[in-house]
Amino acid sequence: MKFLMLEYASESLKFEKVYFPVDERNTRSRQVVKKLGATLGGILRKNVIILDGYKQYTCNYGILNNEWPKIKMKLFA
Repeated sequence: MKFLMLEYASESLKFEKVYFPVDERNTRSRQVVKKLGATLGGILRKNVIILDGYKQYTCNYGILNNEWPKIKMKLFA
């Protein structure tokens, strides 16, 4: 499903970047996004306060439109 969404965003909508914000504690999601080919662009520190009072760090991953063809080939391999 993520592949189809990436393909649509990059090829049909011509988005310049697809962005994945992930809580730094969510290691499973971070690994999945990396496996898709996204690159860590930066970390926003304490940018969200969770209901329990935790101040979340958000890892910002992205795939640029010009990176998509190479990633697409890798995902199909």
